[in-house]
Amino acid sequence: MGGQDEITHWTAIAVTCSSQDIAGAVQREIEIRQKKGFISSNTLLLTVEDPQARVGSGGATLNALLVVAEHLSQQQGFTVVNSDVLLTARILILHLGRNYSFSTCGKGFMNIPAQRLASKSTKPDDLLTNFDCILDVITSKLSPGSPSGVWVSSTDMLLHIPDPVQVDWSTDAGAVAFSVPASEDYAKHHGMYRINKEGYVDDIMYQGGPTAMKMCQLPSEPAAGDSSKKEVSLVAGVVFLSVRAAEQLLSLHVLTPLDACTYMGLDSGVKPLQLSLFFDILLALCCDVSEEDYISGEPCKTYDNIHRKNSTYETADSMMRLARSLIWKALHGLKMKAVLLPSASHHYLTESGSDFLKLMTLCPLREDGGLNSYYSWDNIISTYVEGKSNTTESSILVNSIIEGDIEMASKSVVSHCHLQGPIYLSKDSILSGISYEDCKVIQGVKLPAGSIIQGFHLNLGSSQKYLQAKVYVVFGKMDDFKVLCQKGTSTFCNSPWIVFLNRTGIDKDDIWPSQMTDYERTLFNAKLFPVWHNRESVGLKEVMWLLQGESDPVTLDRWRSSWRMSLKEIMESIDVATELQKRRDIFYQIGQLSMKRILQQCLNVSPVPFFKSAVIEGYATELLTSLDKIAQETDSPGVAARTLACIADVLGAMAGGKGGLRSGPAGNQRWSHAFALLEQGDRTRGVIALAEERSHWLVDPDHLLRAARHYEGAAQILIRQAVMTARKFISTENCELPPRDKWTIASCPARIDVSGGWSDTPPITYENGGAVVDAAVLLDGKKPIGAKVRRIEEAHLELVLGTDPSTAQRLILTKLSDLADYTNPQAPGALLKAAFCCAEVVTFPSSQELKDQLIEKYEGGFELMTWSDLPTGSGLGTSSILAGAIIAVLWKASGKTFDNLSLIHAVLHLEQMLTTGGGWQDQVGGLLPGLNIGRSEGQLPLEVTATPIPISEETREKFDQHFVLVYTGKTRLARNLLQDVIRNWYGRLPQIVTNCQKLKENAEMCAKAFEEGDIKKVGDCMNTYWAQKKVMAPGCEPLLVRRMMDALLPHVHGQALAGAGGGGFMYILTKEPGAVERVKQILSTVEGTENITVHQVALDQTGLEVTVEEEMDQS
Repeated sequence: MGGQDEITHWTAIAVTCSSQDIAGAVQREIEIRQKKGFISSNTLLLTVEDPQARVGSGGATLNALLVVAEHLSQQQGFTVVNSDVLLTARILILHLGRNYSFSTCGKGFMNIPAQRLASKSTKPDDLLTNFDCILDVITSKLSPGSPSGVWVSSTDMLLHIPDPVQVDWSTDAGAVAFSVPASEDYAKHHGMYRINKEGYVDDIMYQGGPTAMKMCQLPSEPAAGDSSKKEVSLVAGVVFLSVRAAEQLLSLHVLTPLDACTYMGLDSGVKPLQLSLFFDILLALCCDVSEEDYISGEPCKTYDNIHRKNSTYETADSMMRLARSLIWKALHGLKMKAVLLPSASHHYLTESGSDFLKLMTLCPLREDGGLNSYYSWDNIISTYVEGKSNTTESSILVNSIIEGDIEMASKSVVSHCHLQGPIYLSKDSILSGISYEDCKVIQGVKLPAGSIIQGFHLNLGSSQKYLQAKVYVVFGKMDDFKVLCQKGTSTFCNSPWIVFLNRTGIDKDDIWPSQMTDYERTLFNAKLFPVWHNRESVGLKEVMWLLQGESDPVTLDRWRSSWRMSLKEIMESIDVATELQKRRDIFYQIGQLSMKRILQQCLNVSPVPFFKSAVIEGYATELLTSLDKIAQETDSPGVAARTLACIADVLGAMAGGKGGLRSGPAGNQRWSHAFALLEQGDRTRGVIALAEERSHWLVDPDHLLRAARHYEGAAQILIRQAVMTARKFISTENCELPPRDKWTIASCPARIDVSGGWSDTPPITYENGGAVVDAAVLLDGKKPIGAKVRRIEEAHLELVLGTDPSTAQRLILTKLSDLADYTNPQAPGALLKAAFCCAEVVTFPSSQELKDQLIEKYEGGFELMTWSDLPTGSGLGTSSILAGAIIAVLWKASGKTFDNLSLIHAVLHLEQMLTTGGGWQDQVGGLLPGLNIGRSEGQLPLEVTATPIPISEETREKFDQHFVLVYTGKTRLARNLLQDVIRNWYGRLPQIVTNCQKLKENAEMCAKAFEEGDIKKVGDCMNTYWAQKKVMAPGCEPLLVRRMMDALLPHVHGQALAGAGGGGFMYILTKEPGAVERVKQILSTVEGTENITVHQVALDQTGLEVTVEEEMDQS
């Protein structure tokens, strides 16, 4: 028996429908679902048209089974149908059935007021339909654990199964029939199972009377004196056929007259035969049905009188007797087991407006705990509202665009509309399929309560002047389509016919042929609804007149002279393909408008599901053009950067999971012109140039991904421009130059990011805000990072790369062009070159040569040296802290004073010039003394604040005694993972958005814990932080580090890798003081730790120190 979390992996899913026109559209629908990941990619998908209309559910099942068997036989190399393919197959057959007055796409594709939950992988989104719910129920609730076989289900009901289903699949039943408890009042309109004590089906009854009800009554006792509580076993519409039963059924397709149920019979010219799945096929498996009664058709006379009385198909006694005799011989040796679903309920989709409104506004599936692990329910689903929406909990908006305000009373429904407000819906009203072109007719009009207005696209066939048309219909929620108009209960728009006829001046003969008697005239066959007029346009205006207009000779004449159709004719002419496409068009437009709002308002909502859906549904070109426009028109470099990253996501989606890795180089020369325009600040022309180049790369997955990388590279340019707004917070003042040939020296501590890192990373930091707790630390008692500069007589720049005089490389820069490669981080001395420009020691670019600038300002040049005692990739903030040290000595040596916050912002600016990016936490931690919490707001310009965390002397001593640094010897996080983090943030993956918020919250908790002196709580924050880092950058924890952490776990309050992770230093908060040697001892037992080093840590009390050599001599 399958577990609750298991699902069935279908070999094939076949959907039956009434015609070839519908089949193509339905096939596209189910293929879209497969491409979006809702159906396994290994499942064979088939849409099978019925050989003729109304062959019945039995005929459609036999025909679908034949078509599936043919395809599986062909896949397995057979040249004829071979039933052996059924032995290991799991097949699902879903019957779409007839058109539906309340859903232009039929009962199966009726939309549900819910949507799929956004998954962690940001799967594509889609509109949710009854088809999807039934598929999910059977796949995840009914079928898990079942053997191979064929599942068959109707889609003309909502099936609510709230509890896990327990089915004993060990019995050798030929079929399993699922049943739900139902009241006798409900069951009198449907089929029921009579179940014996052994749990097998004795008989199937249709619309039974009191005797049948009693025979099908469930054994549970009703409440005392309450006969209304009696329940019977209702046919749920879902059945399972074992492999043996399926093989026997398949064998019938070659036998006359049953071949008439299949396309083979149609192609052979045989007159079609109408069969019921339950009353012609499954009835043969019932234990208490005799062969004579079965063949005579006696048990299904009630069904025949209702559903086959007027059939033009072959139902003559002789043919049906022969068909039933063949079915009996094939199937009667098998038994049908009944499985009652005690907590389930069955909700048939009737032609009642009241019933439809109840199912939509109080959908029973809302209470399904299993489905709710897949879906989220709301009264506004996939809808874009530009103005105010005044709705109630029981009003429903689905797949609609509302430009302006909308007011909806209780139990009102709007679906698949594009409306211009204000729109007013009274109680129990429905608007569906109203186009933007026609909506002005109802703009500002308050519709009467219980009004239902719908638009249908029609395929009128070649016999009409126009093959396609749009028609609007109106009726009331209390109207019964099939009640004879002469009866007092018959209404139109909730009013008696006589009231309607008197109000409008319409005659009965206007809407019904004169030869049709009153005993035939119904709302269903009344020709009320204008489709075409030879001089004027007709449509919604005339329909509104039918609803509430008064007698008007002009309108009446236009209505009378229009070509009109009845609901019956409209239902038979619905262009399902166009309806499904129009729904998707609105769905795309809603996504496009929502995407624009998300980007322009910088909302933490992921547009990635929409991107993937749009690409799968064929809207990629329109989507790219729309994103281009947003990037060109926005004033914000942050919004433009995210938009370019979104274009990269679209290109990635177009690659369809092929073409290699998303991250990679973005320096192809063909994109350099567009990049140059962006660098120059000409974003409009830059975006146009990007789009022009992109058009040459839409050829295959490889080129699409390479183009995506270049769009991410373009986004980085704009991120840099956004971060450079931090320059607003850099302030220096002129002061006296230090003496020539005297060194200006800066020394800095390293930093430990105790909590909150990644929240300082652009663009996260200026879109969501950041908070990081940093500790400035001495490593083995020393400040490990520094720089020094001195003025020299020669008018050039002398850069010393390396601290060892014997190996140090000296770069002599004599021309301004020697600085030009500072944007390439791999160029020799790039950081130092960029620092001279960022600190404005020299002006670059400039018409004034380097030598002239240096002589004019400083009467000579500069010699600059840097050092770090930390290994590359330490995770202790070396590069940013070093950049701060360099700028500090350059400012000092060039005659400028500054404060630390200016220096922190200058490092941000420098790293953008250097094109390495980077956040602000490293310089906050390494330039300021002690413990600090740095913060930034989610806005531009980017401003960083830093607040010292006040701690007691006791806490400082605890810090020194309990913090230990371990160098892992591993390389730190790969740069490509940084690209992944930024991509995931721009995509607003739900877990990333949540994690970024929790990073800030954890940092605030950590700061408070330090302030309170609660070292254990600090350790808890460190452990939380490490878990958060792993969410941001999966793969940042090497196996060796995991083993080290596991070994240390009993001995520490907290531990994490410094910086982005992946290697470098690990920092540990030990339970015991002075535990350096103990840590060494523990780690020595871990395999692979031969090259690690363990270091004592002390909290630095002075931060960045800048001194001039002369001052040092005096001290």
